[in-house]
Amino acid sequence: MKNRMFLAVALSLAVLFLWQAFVSKVYHIDNKSVTANYALESKNQTQDSASLPLSPASSQEERPQVTLDKFETDKLSVEFINPGARIYRVYLKDYKLNSQITNALYSKLFQEETYTLQKHKDGIELNVQNEIGHYFGQKFYFRNKSYFIELESFYQNKSQSNWTLTDELVLATGYKNVHPEEANLYEVVFLDAKKQSSVRKNLFAVKNKFLYPEAWSGLAFRDRYSCLIINPQDTSKITPFTTYNHPAGEVGLNIANVEIPPGGRLVIKSILYCGPQDVNLLKETGLGFEEVVHYGTFDFISTALLSVMNIFHKVTKSWGWALILLSIFTYLLVYPLTLKQMRSMKEMQDVQPKVEAIRKNYKDNPQRQNKEIMELYRQHKVNPMGGCLPMILQIPVFFGLYQALSRSIVLKGSGFFWIKDLAEPDKLFLLPQALPFIGKEINILPILMAIAMFFQQKMSMKSAAANPQMAEQQKMMVILFPIMFGFIFYHFPSGLAMYWFLNTIMGVTMQWKMLKKNILPSSQA
Repeated sequence: MKNRMFLAVALSLAVLFLWQAFVSKVYHIDNKSVTANYALESKNQTQDSASLPLSPASSQEERPQVTLDKFETDKLSVEFINPGARIYRVYLKDYKLNSQITNALYSKLFQEETYTLQKHKDGIELNVQNEIGHYFGQKFYFRNKSYFIELESFYQNKSQSNWTLTDELVLATGYKNVHPEEANLYEVVFLDAKKQSSVRKNLFAVKNKFLYPEAWSGLAFRDRYSCLIINPQDTSKITPFTTYNHPAGEVGLNIANVEIPPGGRLVIKSILYCGPQDVNLLKETGLGFEEVVHYGTFDFISTALLSVMNIFHKVTKSWGWALILLSIFTYLLVYPLTLKQMRSMKEMQDVQPKVEAIRKNYKDNPQRQNKEIMELYRQHKVNPMGGCLPMILQIPVFFGLYQALSRSIVLKGSGFFWIKDLAEPDKLFLLPQALPFIGKEINILPILMAIAMFFQQKMSMKSAAANPQMAEQQKMMVILFPIMFGFIFYHFPSGLAMYWFLNTIMGVTMQWKMLKKNILPSSQA
């Protein structure tokens, strides 16, 4: 049974690892084109007017992208480029984070035009007019200490004839081949503030163009940590859409067949949120923006755990210490299940010799063998699932925490002792040459975790039912189990690795105390 428990845990973590690969939640960036792109972005951040690299999605275009201007507040740095006067880069200052929001908030109808820009006290105005006399402009009113922006988009017909306007106002663009490790985290969210509900679609899962047919109040694009949300005052003439044409996916507002007479205007006033996926900040508008934040299958568990961690952070003023307290809290939460699991294993060990005798006596009669074994369990009040069930019940807690720490921005940029960023591997130091499987980074937390798990497995051998076959299997697990976990966690965020390391240390301490008090069985090998 002990061996089955190890196998169940191993399979559970294997599922976690495969699931992580499936949704592309890979934290270590080995893709050279991605690294090069970040390097170019970092270099270009110091230039106000320079030729910018073309994205892979637009590499067929010969026209270079040139910085139009950059607008900064205490919270944001937003860079605009021509042609199209689109947002090329958003930098969140509090988190030292380059958002994945790019090629955002521009008109497809005027995407090839060169805009003029005027700065005013609270923001900027972008304007363009084509040769027909059709005019398009956007006014951005920034708030210095906020992520909220007032946006006014307007079309004006300066020609002498009616203008039947059909256009797409692109909210944001995601490229599947620029950041492949993030691609499946890009999500489109259609909001309905009245119903306090939302509909979600993966940016790259939509074939052709999808027009949202239901009532809506807001539209959002989100990556791992940040989001861009638009809430128009009047939605009668616009419909939210998302489309995917490899390698680019777009989300925005569709304007179809709107008649603008000579001298007439169409004005779309909106509230924008451009910032971190922070529920407390998103709640400020009362427009249901907080519905954007979602952590996955175990969202309710993730939300509960983050709420607890936020309480600890208010006390300690440190996300590192808050994570430590959360580790202790979750361990105590599942402690009764862990204790029950260990006692159930002891009960199974006590009847194991009799089980082996029954199997030997009825080896040619499987039906009688199963009947006798179940009767034995009934007489001794032993539940054969008692050792596995508590562990299975703990799996949602781990998955919930995994999802919470994977997408929650609260850890992003937070340091703790030698760890510079709890949302990244701890990177104690870098090697001059890359090593197979682990690269150049030496991450100490996964190594410490593997060592702690080795001692945990050694102690488990002392508390295991030990027929010769099981003893040999457990000797293999003592080595393989810690190595497997070490590799799985090696490029995980240091916050996750620290949680599992602390959980292992507490588990070792509990096992040692229980062995000392003779609560657990001693080896019979």
